[in-house]
Amino acid sequence: MQTPYHLPNGDTAMVVDTETAGQSLGRAAQLWREGATEPLFYGSAGKPEGVVISFDQWAEYEALKLEADTDRRVEEITRERVANFRPDKGVSFDDLVREYGWEDSDDDGGGKS
Repeated sequence: MQTPYHLPNGDTAMVVDTETAGQSLGRAAQLWREGATEPLFYGSAGKPEGVVISFDQWAEYEALKLEADTDRRVEEITRERVANFRPDKGVSFDDLVREYGWEDSDDDGGGKS
């Protein structure tokens, strides 16, 4: 038995009862092998309690989660550095250019014409 469940974003998920979901796992795996991406939502009384997705989808979500965690860490570090920045302890851009030899030259194609 399938029951529509309205998600917060306006989409609708078809929720099957847990027993039917268990019986449908083989068919779901076959569809994923054929390229389908639809997850299998299951629960009781039409309310989702779990979801089964393909391994490829799971791996994609894990990669996205890792990327988001890295982005959050970079944001934290940046905020911390900005909050603790002391202009009197900084190095001017011109000093960095001189220190690392980034002087503008005409032979690198990036100079002024």
